[in-house]
Amino acid sequence: DTFSKDGTQELAKGLGAKVVEHKFLGFGEQKNYAASLCIGEWIFFLDADEEITTELKNSIIQALETSSAIIGYKINRLTNFCGKWIFHGGWYPDILLRLIRREQARWTEPKVHEELLPTTSPALLGHLCGHLQHYSFPTIRSQIETNLKYAELGAAALLKKGHSRMGLSLKLLLKPLGKFLECYILKLGILDGTHGFVIAINAAHSLFMKYAFAL
Repeated sequence: DTFSKDGTQELAKGLGAKVVEHKFLGFGEQKNYAASLCIGEWIFFLDADEEITTELKNSIIQALETSSAIIGYKINRLTNFCGKWIFHGGWYPDILLRLIRREQARWTEPKVHEELLPTTSPALLGHLCGHLQHYSFPTIRSQIETNLKYAELGAAALLKKGHSRMGLSLKLLLKPLGKFLECYILKLGILDGTHGFVIAINAAHSLFMKYAFAL
C-alpha cells in the first residue's frame, strides 16, 4: 500500500491480510516488490478495479490442485466502460498473464503499460476459463484524466529516448488518425456502438497528447 488514505489498509487488515506500506516508485516496480514479499508457491496479481468471476475462481482452484509443469496461466480480461462491457476495438480478449509460480515471472518497469513476463524460456503456460472483469472507467471524464496522466508519462519516455523534434511532429500528425482507424474500423470498435466510437476517439486523443507533451 502506497500510504493510501481511503480506508484500504483498514479494510484489508479487517479481512485478515498483512499490509505492507511502500513508497510508489512505478507500476512495475511496485508489483515486483510485492512479489518479493510472497512466500507461497503461487502468486495471483489482481488490480483494484478488477473482479474474479465464479467461473474464473473455480478454474484457478482446479489449476492449483492439478500437478503439472506449467509455470503460469493467462486469463481473458473483459472491460466495462461507462457501464457497458466492451467486446471489440482491441479491448477483448485482453489476454494477460496473472497467475504464476513464485519467481517464475517478473513485471517490466516502464513508466506506463507494465507487463508480466516469464523469466525462463521456453515457458510452459496455460489458459484459464472464465473472465477477469475490469471496471475501467465509470465516466468519460475519468478516462480522459487517466489518458492525460499516461500521455505525460509516455512523453517523458519518448524524450528519454532522444526522439527528434521533426520525428515527433510527424507522429503527432499521423499516429492519432492511425490509432482511431485501428480501434474503430480494423478492430471493429464500431460494433460497440457509441461507446466504441468514444473509446476510439479517446485512444487517438491520448496518443496525440503524448506526442504534443513531448514537443
